[in-house]
Amino acid sequence: MDFFDPAIKYGPNDAGISATTIILGIVSIIAISWLFGKIYGQIANFFENNNKNDS
Repeated sequence: MDFFDPAIKYGPNDAGISATTIILGIVSIIAISWLFGKIYGQIANFFENNNKNDS
């Protein structure tokens, strides 16, 4: 019975993963995090200004 080691038989390119895919994945995670922060900041400013107007 042969021992099957996927790390030896297959490399990262066999799964369709390239350096470009990895870089785009990292950049998209950073961009989504930044966008979430900007949206959260705008919502926080809206509620802060709304509370100042109510006082």
